[in-house]
Amino acid sequence: MQNDGKVGPAHRITTEWAMHSPLARLPVILLQVHDKAAQQLRTELHVLFDNADETLFEMADKAQGDTEQSLFFEAMRDVRLKRKHIERGFLEHLFEAFVRLAQPENSEPTLQGVVPAQAAFSLMADDLERAQVTSAMVSRVLNHNQLALCQLSTRLNTLSCVPLDEHNNPLGPAKLCEYFLQAERDQGVDIKVKLIMLRLFEKYLLSRTQHLYADANQLLIATGVLPDLSDRTSCCAVKTDALAQDSPGTSENASNLVGLLFDYIRDDRNLSPPLRKLLGLLREPMLQIAQSDQNFFSCDSHPARRLLNVIAGAAIGWGASADDCNDLLYRKIEHVVLQLARYAGNNPALLESLLHDFSMFTRGEFSRIELLEQRTRDAEQARSRPKLQPAPVQSLSLPALDEQGHLGLLLVSQLRIGAWIELQEDDNTRLRCKLITILEPEGTHIFVNRLGAKVLEKNRTDLIVQLRSGTVLLLDDRLLIDRALESVIDSLRQSGAE
Repeated sequence: MQNDGKVGPAHRITTEWAMHSPLARLPVILLQVHDKAAQQLRTELHVLFDNADETLFEMADKAQGDTEQSLFFEAMRDVRLKRKHIERGFLEHLFEAFVRLAQPENSEPTLQGVVPAQAAFSLMADDLERAQVTSAMVSRVLNHNQLALCQLSTRLNTLSCVPLDEHNNPLGPAKLCEYFLQAERDQGVDIKVKLIMLRLFEKYLLSRTQHLYADANQLLIATGVLPDLSDRTSCCAVKTDALAQDSPGTSENASNLVGLLFDYIRDDRNLSPPLRKLLGLLREPMLQIAQSDQNFFSCDSHPARRLLNVIAGAAIGWGASADDCNDLLYRKIEHVVLQLARYAGNNPALLESLLHDFSMFTRGEFSRIELLEQRTRDAEQARSRPKLQPAPVQSLSLPALDEQGHLGLLLVSQLRIGAWIELQEDDNTRLRCKLITILEPEGTHIFVNRLGAKVLEKNRTDLIVQLRSGTVLLLDDRLLIDRALESVIDSLRQSGAE
């Protein structure tokens, strides 16, 4: 049935705008992905700001001193005044990111595979602590949702004029953080408020991105975009493309790439000296594996990569003196390394056997350690319970917090249960320990060694001071080879740009 003559002026104006809008150049399915994502993100932003008042009020109620309390009340007023502008700015930046998918000639250059904080937070590059906080937020999303995001990037690549990966995907965590930070910056949000809102942004939006990626993938599948995409194909495709651009003829450059990977491992502060020494023995065996099987560089599921990752993960709690003949884990890793050091040719069966054997060993170890950790946690929580008639405590006002003080507060807030730190006790001694519980209201952080025994207790104030001074370092517990590949790709691209 014809509708000619029945179209109102408002509809004609909207249609004309749509025809000339930059989004009109995008495929219809890409428009649908944008609209669906914008609707979900708008809802989550509403939830974020609806909860901001309550959160900030609770923080003000628990504040120690008038200065800190005034800060939170000021933040409440600022957020109420600017929330609509920030919400609109966020969605406008999302809109612009989708528009750029159809404008390769005007798109800004991106670094595929670059470390998220380096690629997405140029606005904060002058502040190392702030970059560390935002990088940690992005890393947590990637650790939990990388497969779904990888699949989404692969599907979007069939529709976009701009090559995409999980870091420059317009729905990726790095870009979502960038939109939020830029929207706040556009509104002149105070740095203290911005840091508080970042924490809320992670809680109410970033932590829920699995639904965003699942719905976007499902929409693309329903319209016939790579409906049979496998887990292996999607992740390999993204990383293979990035490496191929930097090293045409990967087989000829395997030696250089493996060398760069092991250079990274040699200098990685997240690995203890004994582990770096052991892993250094695997340079030649890994070179043989990479030369015979190029999937080593592109596929997360490659047994050699998985073996290196589980070894590094199991030994993250090692200190500088871990090479003890009585240490069962050290002896087990040493055995695996010596087996691999004799690796020759292409023998996937040996790799799978070593991986299975080591995984079974660590599974038993972790079960025992988790039991000891739970006992330590229960004992500390019981000890911290208030007595029947506690003595009155004199409340001391804290001095006014400067920007760095608030950065320290936010940095401490990123210490999740299970995070590892390294404490420099003196010039020659470094202690590695894991956070297992935080006792409130004092904010006492309880740490254990890799065997589950309590070794450290720190209050929030001391942690802030030591994190800012560098005597306490947060350890990066992401997969070793993923971190190394990100660093290698970044270095190669920077060299190419020069």
